[in-house]
Amino acid sequence: MYFVGIDGGGTKTRASAYRGGAMISSSTAGPMNYNFIPDSEALENLISAVRGLRIPMDEIAAVGIGDPSIDDSLSGSGEGASRFYDSLRRELSCPVYVHSDAYMSLIGLTGGDGPGVSVISGTGAMAIACRESGEVRVAGGWGRLTGDEGGGYYIALGGIKAALRAADGISPKTALTDALMSYFGVSEPRKLINVFYGAEGLEIAGFSAEVAACAESGDAAAKEILKKAARYLSSYAVTLAQWCGSGRIGIYGSVLRKNMIVREEFESLVRQRLGKAEIILPTVPPEEAAARYASRMLDEDAKRNRGGDITASS
Repeated sequence: MYFVGIDGGGTKTRASAYRGGAMISSSTAGPMNYNFIPDSEALENLISAVRGLRIPMDEIAAVGIGDPSIDDSLSGSGEGASRFYDSLRRELSCPVYVHSDAYMSLIGLTGGDGPGVSVISGTGAMAIACRESGEVRVAGGWGRLTGDEGGGYYIALGGIKAALRAADGISPKTALTDALMSYFGVSEPRKLINVFYGAEGLEIAGFSAEVAACAESGDAAAKEILKKAARYLSSYAVTLAQWCGSGRIGIYGSVLRKNMIVREEFESLVRQRLGKAEIILPTVPPEEAAARYASRMLDEDAKRNRGGDITASS
């Protein structure tokens, strides 16, 4: 039998199938954050990710899902999650165990035992921590309407603002202006207005990679945007490390793992404020952590003789 782990995200959904502790296959599909896209689209993407594993559906023991739409600081998973997993119940015939994607990253760090802090910076940004008692607390993750400070969307938006201020002549020139026009395929800055407001659901987070490239080339404005992102991420980490009493900090997401300007600034600031800190690149990917969580929860259900339900844990 297979255990399937799902790492849902705001940009894409990753799935992996495990048997006997070994990864058998993996697949990628579109986003499953049903807070921002229709339930039907999110469900289709999730099912597509599972089918993309190319394993017999009737040989799946359980599915673990790291759901980006769930907030661990709330009691209960909410109406959106209940509606979504009611639909999923009609598609799958195996137990499904759900927690937030952030919680799954924490499972990947601690194995489900002991305190620790997980800081995630992908499209969005947040941190989550667990005390020895099992109590969970989060910081950040408020979403793009309020800035999503420290994530790819925040970096991209900062880059866009800096580029446009420079184009207006109210800020120093920056390579971000040319990078922005090139990225969106326009010949002059004012044409960006039609780009930004002419298409519904325009996705700008990808521009964060261009901000990073400009920073690596020495652009001062781009560097400051990345360092400011690192300041937010370090504040999340320090606040939660002090709360849970652990300096063990795992870092996830493309911004922290791949952008060395953000990473180095983050590590420097954390160590300045905490003194001792163990900053780790966890070797367990979120989808594997989700599969392990499903396996553990299935065992617990079996002991309580109540296996087989689709369970949304929060």
